[in-house]
Amino acid sequence: MEIIAAVFLFAVSFLENYEMLYRNWGLVKFVRYDIFLIIVFSTFQLIYVSLLFLDWYFAHFEITEKEITKKSGLLFRHRKFVSLSDVTSIETYHSPLGRMMHHANIIINHSSGRKTQIKNVSNADEYVHVLKQMSHNSTDPFPTHNISYLLKQGEGLTIEFKETLRYDKREKKINKEMERVAMKTIVAFLNTKGGTLIIGVSDSGDIIGLEDDYQTLPKKNRDGFENHLNMLVRTAIGMSFTKYIGIKFEKIDGKEVCIVSVSESHRPAYLHNSDQKEDFFVRVGNSTQPFSMSETEEYIKTR
Repeated sequence: MEIIAAVFLFAVSFLENYEMLYRNWGLVKFVRYDIFLIIVFSTFQLIYVSLLFLDWYFAHFEITEKEITKKSGLLFRHRKFVSLSDVTSIETYHSPLGRMMHHANIIINHSSGRKTQIKNVSNADEYVHVLKQMSHNSTDPFPTHNISYLLKQGEGLTIEFKETLRYDKREKKINKEMERVAMKTIVAFLNTKGGTLIIGVSDSGDIIGLEDDYQTLPKKNRDGFENHLNMLVRTAIGMSFTKYIGIKFEKIDGKEVCIVSVSESHRPAYLHNSDQKEDFFVRVGNSTQPFSMSETEEYIKTR
């Protein structure tokens, strides 16, 4: 498509010669030359945009958690599945025209040597970041679903234990600051490499359970707990980040624990404060650390 545009623009550079030919051929009797140019340019733009649309329309891609589905042909009759588990690298190609229109082609290289090309993508860099993260997740052997493994590993860069979500065992009452601490951990996981927060487990890995938290809720069971936790995420972090967070429960030795799995976000996550300000956190070793404004800006640039 870029070659067609280049040839056309090269031809335009000889407009003066074309005008002479146009007049010599007597075509000016039918249509003035300036009107003829308007018709020609408008027709070219219409054809070019139509070709771009058809090129995009007949190569439609759907990206899911573990694969890319390429749908092509009239009414998407043909489907081709591409796994994200064998991706070796992802790059972008910006043509001169693409740079002007802020479009790019995404090229996905597979271990088999095959290449998958997604053409004319707007804001391609953001999609590349998402694809890289999804590819990493689909090949990551870290068994976040295995609670025994997580407990054995103990707290670290991607694992955090909390005895309770909101019940203060020392004060014997609800402590809102404990909820905020849990949200800090989730924000830090979002801004780093993801991780798992397990609620109902002591720092040493002992199973405490969620019964104390259940008793503080209107609905005193796992459904009430999950609803409250989702509400905290939506209000303290934001609705758009819920897609990176998964919540499930497991029973160990007759006690329930909550496993919060957090994927790395493709954009910065902040913790909202009651004073309308926002705080930025990351994981450093086995702890959650706040960043200043300058540190946050530098971290986001080099992330």
